[in-house]
Amino acid sequence: MIAYKPGGSKVALTPLSVKPQILEGDPVEASARVVDAAGGGPIRSGVYEVTKGRFTITFAFHELATVLEGEVELVDEAGNAVTYGPGDSWFCEKGETVIWNVRSERLRKCFMAVDPDHLRRDGATLEALTYKGPQTDGGIPVLG
Repeated sequence: MIAYKPGGSKVALTPLSVKPQILEGDPVEASARVVDAAGGGPIRSGVYEVTKGRFTITFAFHELATVLEGEVELVDEAGNAVTYGPGDSWFCEKGETVIWNVRSERLRKCFMAVDPDHLRRDGATLEALTYKGPQTDGGIPVLG
């Protein structure tokens, strides 16, 4: 089991290769995946971090996310806006376009992403999932 909690041990984040459409500011983002599959399999989970700014993302997967630190306003295509802070969660569907307005200096969230098409990004056959989480001596790792 892995616990995602505010103030937990920080994970090493690496910059994302796919950049969002920036609308305002100069946001920098990074992610650390705990569960992943080579070539982008159907399930990914981990921690995502982004700095203050406003940008648009079109989701390439279904995502359930929970804010660990910071504050963000998400605006859907119909103009519905919801502000999320620590402990708040959302679900976005694959193909949904959302404007992110990160209001805090930094936003950290944990996520579970599922690609319902069950294909690798290059369309080839899926490979087995790879566990990328911290190794423990029987304790529950706390990521934040």
